[in-house]
Amino acid sequence: MSETPVTSACVEFRETLARHIKELTRADPERHGTAWYFLRYLQRVAKRAHASPKASEASGAMRGLTRFYVDSAANDADLSARFDDVLAAHRHALRVEHSTPADGY
Repeated sequence: MSETPVTSACVEFRETLARHIKELTRADPERHGTAWYFLRYLQRVAKRAHASPKASEASGAMRGLTRFYVDSAANDADLSARFDDVLAAHRHALRVEHSTPADGY
């Protein structure tokens, strides 16, 4: 069984996650604040994204991040910009993943 290669779009998605995690960690958000929970959700998505070469494997964690964002973080301009960036990168990776023909067909 051959391993599925990691697409460049999936790598970009992972890099986007890593950049936002690094920036939020550096900002040292208040424990149990909205930004702190947002960071936790990003880390969960990153863990899933790094565990598989497919962006679709992180879809469940992305749904969790989306629910949190809609319920709690939508009013924060900084988190909104970060969420939009991560969501756009994930959607792009999914489009590339689903447009690539499986097994060379």
